[in-house]
Amino acid sequence: MRTKSLIFIILFSNFLVPAQEVNPDLYGFATSNTFTYCDINDTSFIDKVLKINPQVLRFPGGAMGNFYHFNKNGYGFDFAEIEKYAKGNRFIQRSEALNNANIKKGHTHDYIDDFIKLVKITDAKVVLVANMFVDNDDIIKMISKMKSHKLEIIGVELGSELSNRTFYLNGYTIDEYIKDAKDCSDKIKKYYPELRTAIVAAPLHDNSTHRHSVWNKKLSNMDFYDDIIVHSYAKVVKGKKEYGQMLTVEPEGETQEEAFEIYKGRTLKFLNTDFPNEIAEYNKIFNKPIWITEWNLQISRTTGNTLLQSLFVAQYFLELMSNPDLQNITLTTYHNMGGRDYGGSIFRNNKEVLEIQSTYYPLTLLSEIFKHDIVRIEKDQFNNIYTYNCLDKNDKLVFSYDVDWEMKHFRLNLKETTKIYGSNNLFDKVNPNGIFLLKTDLKIKY
Repeated sequence: MRTKSLIFIILFSNFLVPAQEVNPDLYGFATSNTFTYCDINDTSFIDKVLKINPQVLRFPGGAMGNFYHFNKNGYGFDFAEIEKYAKGNRFIQRSEALNNANIKKGHTHDYIDDFIKLVKITDAKVVLVANMFVDNDDIIKMISKMKSHKLEIIGVELGSELSNRTFYLNGYTIDEYIKDAKDCSDKIKKYYPELRTAIVAAPLHDNSTHRHSVWNKKLSNMDFYDDIIVHSYAKVVKGKKEYGQMLTVEPEGETQEEAFEIYKGRTLKFLNTDFPNEIAEYNKIFNKPIWITEWNLQISRTTGNTLLQSLFVAQYFLELMSNPDLQNITLTTYHNMGGRDYGGSIFRNNKEVLEIQSTYYPLTLLSEIFKHDIVRIEKDQFNNIYTYNCLDKNDKLVFSYDVDWEMKHFRLNLKETTKIYGSNNLFDKVNPNGIFLLKTDLKIKY
């Protein structure tokens, strides 16, 4: 058994990274699928969400946001519209599954009503996604409904991932997107000039003639929007990927432990180098504030619901709030709050039983940042141990976090106690209650 005194580590850092002011809009969550699979009237679910303490919530979500229709049942899908623009994409099957689940559960209301309830309960801000494929007033009605409930709206995403190959193959080009996005933005600004609008930036590409590079170049010359949208999925396993998910995973290493050491190396390289470099490149192209409205590990059953994922998520959030190289990122929403997927969502509905996945408890520890008057977070590093010191307006240390890749745990160091979440191996997964099934007597405090 390890006691608190034995696991406490004094860190002698070889460098100190300057801090930036904490922005609560960085601590947001997407709600894609959540209201199909999670019951907003379930007090147990709501209590768990409150322990995460979200500061921003996103609606309707990414893929379904592109096809949402206001004041209809559920997400109000028009399957002819989906077939037209998403032909050849797995979203056709996914939308049918969502619709079938909606019918099975007897839902007859617009999920925007559930979203409003959740926002009121959590006192979060709102970011909305507009359907670019229709020319109607749905987004204005959505905004109006939010404002009638006195909710604070940060802004509107002008579609989601519309630079993807599926839309391109179905005839949706950059020129079509520019026209649709500008029309939508102008309409929003006409009625709500204070609201920010954000365009979809394409993934970066080394070839300047690639359609993604052309997409970004053309949009960078426009001035009708305020921010850009980037999605960020750290690919730490080899294999075929599509839209934030791994379709196949190539075996690596002689053992599971060796494989996850490889994944750990890629994870830290992403956090320390690849991610800041990517943001720097977007800054060069657009010189606009950045919204990251979907992010996670590239979702797979290999790394999903593991300790590796939970450490990554904790450190990603802390990097956003402390790293000056990322200060142009002004809003993020983690993907995702709830669904039936394995490893991507915080809460998983499995055969009508709500399961807690590995990211939940680290998020409850991060919520402490917004329960105190934390103004700045400074990062300290010693080898693969990262300490984040949380300071008040008087530069007084209130508490700190350790993302400890050596001891394999995430630790919150309060004045009177230490809370630890971890396990023996990076590949360890949690049970339906979100607890690691430990093979030794290592004691984890929650």
